[in-house]
Amino acid sequence: MAAPAEVTIKDLSGKWVMDKNISTPADPVLSTQGVNWGLRKTIGMITLTLDVKQTVEADGVTFIKIDQIGTGGFKGTTEERRLDCKLKEHVDSVFGTVNGCTRWINLDQINDPFPIEYQNTPEDIKFLTEDWIEDDCEKGGPNGEKHIDSFVRNEKRAWTARQIWGFSMIENERHYVRRVVVKTLNGKTVHHVKLVYNWKP
Repeated sequence: MAAPAEVTIKDLSGKWVMDKNISTPADPVLSTQGVNWGLRKTIGMITLTLDVKQTVEADGVTFIKIDQIGTGGFKGTTEERRLDCKLKEHVDSVFGTVNGCTRWINLDQINDPFPIEYQNTPEDIKFLTEDWIEDDCEKGGPNGEKHIDSFVRNEKRAWTARQIWGFSMIENERHYVRRVVVKTLNGKTVHHVKLVYNWKP
């Protein structure tokens, strides 16, 4: 189901179901991220729902908690993101130990540095910034930002992932989308991933 017009990046609270038919296949990406074969196959067979709770904390910083729930009772990862662009360590059962940060962003800020080493290529930038809805009605951040930008680095498994969140028109419907660049630290393997979600009322 298309996202309602009133649901924007300002508050993603609700349930979002991944549309596997129009999203990038996960298995090659998960393999690069060091996820074991059995878990990859399980993830490939289920449908993931994101249960999102987005709030603004007392200090004015946006906080997002996302529980991933799979069909058949599969328990995925829990994402906790504080949009202050401060480095934080996170450990989960799928992706291991990562260090990362999350921030509000407009696309003209895509090259602003993170507090952790990361290299963009022109191909990465093109992929991360294309095909978004950029109308004023999509503004949601404290300074009118239309996107969320998140980056993580896994030293042990030797990969990074950067993702931009926002809304896109796909098959004439408005959807919540994540565009993700996953790459090995040596840069030899790069995945450009599009994850598309349907609104679940």
